[in-house]
Amino acid sequence: MIGASWSHRLQPMIDPLFRVWMAPAVAVWALSLGAPVGTHAPGCLFRLFTDHECWGCGTLRAMAALLRLDLSGALALNPLSPLVATTLIALSASGLLELHTRYRRADHG
Repeated sequence: MIGASWSHRLQPMIDPLFRVWMAPAVAVWALSLGAPVGTHAPGCLFRLFTDHECWGCGTLRAMAALLRLDLSGALALNPLSPLVATTLIALSASGLLELHTRYRRADHG
């Protein structure tokens, strides 16, 4: 019964916790590539099989360029990269706000 109560209490926090760590995880991954912005790394399976770039090609390298404050480089790699970065930040902020609201409600209720 103890395990069931912990899983019941932990389940509502999994989604917000995932959202909170989404943007930092992408940022760390993008910065850990260690590849110059112009190279194609890591490999895209769509490009590997079709020899054409997919809509997401360059996104991770564009995130790395944005983290280096290179907006023109990011836009050259993927024009949607500022929108992707903004969405990741908004999702992380919404998860953080949801966790804050739940803990605040739990403290007072």
